[in-house]
Amino acid sequence: MKILFKTSAFVLLMTLLFAACNKENIDEISYKEPTSQVDTIGVNPLLSKMQTYSTDTIYMDCIRIPLPVSFLQASGSSITVNNDSELNVAINLADSIVDFIYPLQVLDSNVTIQVNSITDLLEALVNCASGPVQCSDLDPHMLLFYNGLNIFSYNNYEYDINYPVTIIVEGISIVLNKDDDYLPAIGGNPSRPKDAELVYPITVTQFGRTIILNNDNDVCDFYQTLNEDCNRKPGHIQFFFNEGPGTPINCTYFINYPISITLNGSAIQINSRDNYLSILNNTTGAYSNIRLSYPVSIAKWQGNANVTFNSDTEICDYLENCQ
Repeated sequence: MKILFKTSAFVLLMTLLFAACNKENIDEISYKEPTSQVDTIGVNPLLSKMQTYSTDTIYMDCIRIPLPVSFLQASGSSITVNNDSELNVAINLADSIVDFIYPLQVLDSNVTIQVNSITDLLEALVNCASGPVQCSDLDPHMLLFYNGLNIFSYNNYEYDINYPVTIIVEGISIVLNKDDDYLPAIGGNPSRPKDAELVYPITVTQFGRTIILNNDNDVCDFYQTLNEDCNRKPGHIQFFFNEGPGTPINCTYFINYPISITLNGSAIQINSRDNYLSILNNTTGAYSNIRLSYPVSIAKWQGNANVTFNSDTEICDYLENCQ
């Protein structure tokens, strides 16, 4: 298995940044309801990567966490562990530990770092002495499924995985026929997935396009498009896929319908987001060939103020700069 802790860190970090409404991640909106229900109760998946080689220290890759340490439990209570034996007891309690209690002092190459949140801890892990995370370090099956099924993550742009898909889990070939087959196949616990490999080719459908993934590098390349800069996606994608809840409150907006688009040079009136999605998903080449007919306007949810856009660039400026 590749560096699993980095996968969890990277995926969860994106989720936390989204929740914190970082302006660079404003366009992280998915309208796809998760088909796999994961009761995380705010669980930090990195807890499963804790190791103890001594009585007084928790190790997490190149990060060391001196004991005692206090943990949050599923019930909302807290527990403090003073040594490795007490940690083992806490891990196996019915009232399971779900995260550290912050602030927390950690050591990276003997340099003390104070982390005040999960985000701080994950940033310390991703940037610690073992080097920054790279896509090639991550497990392709987690990149594809965790984002596609919204496990510990809300991908920027939804996509559908086309089944059947075959994965090899600890040497055993398993055929997945639907979204709900994935978690049981990797052991049922997304914080502790079994070693798995994808069998190619795999196809995904996004914005009416069928994308063929032939190897791990293709999965990495596709994964990276989920967080592309605004100006790398067509204006109509940014405009329609950021409508509604999900952005910071001051950024949330609803489109003032009807609006006009052109598709292959022909004008079409759009009366709702469903109207747009039908054209996008059922018309060959629509992703690249749809153009918004400017001006278009939105009503901001906060204050109901109207904002008019006259170009794709103005849409990106709004999404990147509103807070």
